[in-house]
Amino acid sequence: MTITAPSHINSASQEGIVSPTIHVLIDRCAGCQECIVRCPTQALHMDPVTWTAVGDDQLCVGCRQCERTCPYSAIYVEGPQLVAGRVNLETVHPDQLAFDRSETRRAITTWHEALDEASRCLDCPDPTCVRGCPAHNDIPGFIKALRSGDLDEAHKILRRTSYLPDVCSRVCDQAVQCEGACSWSLAGSSPVAIGALERFIADNAPVPPIEVAESGESGRVPRVAIVGSGPAGIAAAAELRVGGADVTVFERDDTPGGLLIWGIPDFTLPEPVARRPWKHLVDAGVHLQTNHGVNADELASLTEDFDAVLVAAGASVAMRAPVPGADLDGVCDATEFLQAARLAIASGTPMAALAPRAVNASTPGDTRPARVLVLGAGNTAMDVARSARRLGANATCIDWMDRRFAPVRPDELDEATAEGVEVRFSTTLRRLLGDQGHVNEAELAETEQPKASKRPKVLESKTSRLQVDMVVMAMGYRVEADIAKLGGDVPVAKKVQGLADRRWIASGLLANPAPPAARYQPVGLLALGREKGEAQAAYPRGKRTWFAGDCLVGPSTVVEAMAQGKVAAAAILASLSAGEPDGGV
Repeated sequence: MTITAPSHINSASQEGIVSPTIHVLIDRCAGCQECIVRCPTQALHMDPVTWTAVGDDQLCVGCRQCERTCPYSAIYVEGPQLVAGRVNLETVHPDQLAFDRSETRRAITTWHEALDEASRCLDCPDPTCVRGCPAHNDIPGFIKALRSGDLDEAHKILRRTSYLPDVCSRVCDQAVQCEGACSWSLAGSSPVAIGALERFIADNAPVPPIEVAESGESGRVPRVAIVGSGPAGIAAAAELRVGGADVTVFERDDTPGGLLIWGIPDFTLPEPVARRPWKHLVDAGVHLQTNHGVNADELASLTEDFDAVLVAAGASVAMRAPVPGADLDGVCDATEFLQAARLAIASGTPMAALAPRAVNASTPGDTRPARVLVLGAGNTAMDVARSARRLGANATCIDWMDRRFAPVRPDELDEATAEGVEVRFSTTLRRLLGDQGHVNEAELAETEQPKASKRPKVLESKTSRLQVDMVVMAMGYRVEADIAKLGGDVPVAKKVQGLADRRWIASGLLANPAPPAARYQPVGLLALGREKGEAQAAYPRGKRTWFAGDCLVGPSTVVEAMAQGKVAAAAILASLSAGEPDGGV
């Protein structure tokens, strides 16, 4: 198959832009052809006499895949990367922030924008972006369909691997996943806006209903129970229904969706999008039992009533800082706050209803905004702070890590600060003080962290006081202890020991692990670690019992949980089809 360079590259060359220069070190080249089979523009071929690689500078676009894939460091490229600029998707903030639920992350809205961005894709023969995506979406495939103007085909390709394209395209941290693993990212340029293109497809070609398989001639339909209705449970339920299983899902809350419903505000994930998966699942015949939490004892009994059980309960126990005053009124965790704030924003209820002590009752006419302190600076903390701002409160986030090393998404940090959230790094909480049992002051201390590998050191002599009306602990989550015990050695560490698989090494993704577009994160190693977690979802962890999502690997991402749920469901179907009564244990 002949692969032609995108039109913007050809036009750039015609305008006199200097081509990259390919250098082949003949004394090192072993003629293995790794560079040739992976070059997306056919800029390399073999010299039949010397049996070494030869480069054609006029066809080279400077993506440097050849450098990353050569096992002998026998090739390098000098010169520019011939790629057009990335589509501009700046965050749009409402003029009036109060109670606003509109999405702030701009989407690609026109075919012109979509085609311009899609043309930046090199359609790599060994696409590292697919390895960077936990769901292994066929990214070059759906982009190629998009370039041909076929939205239905693009969506069909997406649906092979993703049950949540409309969700993932909005909430994924693409910078350290698919986009971080894009060839342009690995070369030091701006990656293709994969998430924006996925969202364009999902928004303009609505997600189709689930196609349920007809019952086989045997007549017996396997019955599977799923505990938890979040991303892992959604993907597993859909995959099982496609495979013809009878599925019952148990959810402790009154609304299914897990994190998608209670953990992500409307301005990031609109409610209709968050609710869409479960509408499709119920329409496909999934039995949903809400307000039905499953404890460890009941979980064990489910294996007597169902042919298989999948635990997809997530990591729902909020971590709390062990500081004096943490038990005061007005101190809560992120889950509690986000659930209340979601309803308050939707109904136009002010912050005073959530923080009754927000206004000093002893001072008539005091209408100052409520003051909310958020512990943490991750995505959940930013969601809390931005929600508080929409309720009319002042919000301050603190994180004890140095800004250079904190695992915070720059886009979320920028969004929060643009909306008036104050973020203080190198700051920790020492204690909380109260008045008549309600928190009203926080004592903070500065920290220092010279290296990312070192824990921050608290500077006890550098303290300050902050007046607060509410404190929200958004420091992360862990799995319920009783559920974790049933899973054995969970959470599974997402680290691979020893040498990586030859196919991963040959892809070049591990050769350049820290591109600027990925916040200098080792995208290859992170992707390889996610593969381990996904593989573990295929194995039963007890009698006819599988685990998937956060309860398997600890707090992770929506797309990881979805991918693991899909893998676990496929393993369950395979086990039941093979007639293994105990899941192969």
